[in-house]
Amino acid sequence: MKNIASLTLERDLHYAKNGIANCLISGVTWGIDAVVLGYLLTQYPFNDPNTAIQAPLIAACIHTGFSSFLILLYTFFNGKIKEFGRCLFSKVGVLIVICAFCSGPLAMSGYLLSINMAGPAYAAVITSSYPAIGTALAIIFLKERLNKRTLIGILLCIVGSIATGYISPTTALYPNFYLGIIFAFIAALGWGLEGVFGAYAMDIVDPEIAILVRQTTSFLMYVFCVIPFIKGFKIFFNAFTTSNIILFLLVGLLCSTSYISWYRGLSMTGVGRAMALNITYPIWVIILEWLIKGVPPSPNLIIGCSIIVFGAILVSGNPKEMLKLREYKE
Repeated sequence: MKNIASLTLERDLHYAKNGIANCLISGVTWGIDAVVLGYLLTQYPFNDPNTAIQAPLIAACIHTGFSSFLILLYTFFNGKIKEFGRCLFSKVGVLIVICAFCSGPLAMSGYLLSINMAGPAYAAVITSSYPAIGTALAIIFLKERLNKRTLIGILLCIVGSIATGYISPTTALYPNFYLGIIFAFIAALGWGLEGVFGAYAMDIVDPEIAILVRQTTSFLMYVFCVIPFIKGFKIFFNAFTTSNIILFLLVGLLCSTSYISWYRGLSMTGVGRAMALNITYPIWVIILEWLIKGVPPSPNLIIGCSIIVFGAILVSGNPKEMLKLREYKE
């Protein structure tokens, strides 16, 4: 018969394994999301070369809006919707609104622009360096201490980024490739800033409510600030074709699943392990692009991806510790 310690260990291992599964789901769904968004940007009205800047921003707006709506439904059926107003108008809500700007108009816009100009695989690989950028920002602004492992991880992310973007794919397919790489770095900067501002907020607020506030306020920023500025309402309304709505529902579902799984995993298995699993999303993008398009990834993309992912894992935590779920001595 099992003793209490054995049963407790079994329960903790099961909990940690569920956390790992959630983090993997987060990485896989975010990777699929990037590939579908890449395809969506080739459809009307986003495929007009005269709207190369406007179209990705409008797609980012609608993508965020559908995600917000689906998370709203999720929290409504979970009975948590009442917390939305309380969170939004609290002091912590202000931090989440700042996160919404960093992750929405800054990061998501940069991400979609990068996908449009450099392709989903390159955009995913470069943006996966966001943990290193977030850590560097935390060192600068929050005066956090830098150890050797973290420094090596940041340097590896820099080297991997250079290796990835040094050689562009065919210029006929992506004539603005290097501009797309710059936008990918802007996206990574936005997500890095989100980590700096959101670390405190996510410890206090229910993660699902925090995500809802972030996605909703981000969507409103797009609608009232970004789209009027770029004069994009015509493209916005033209985007709602039957086929596009299905695709937007799909990416909204993928985005919502990724965020919710990520924060569930974060609380179950720890920040380091969760982040290390989440940033595998460029690997899934490369595999899916290969399977769908039948074109093998370039050597510099594979090398750069491997270096960045390993560097980001070093930044996230000690790899040896990440492999241990629980230590138990009888």
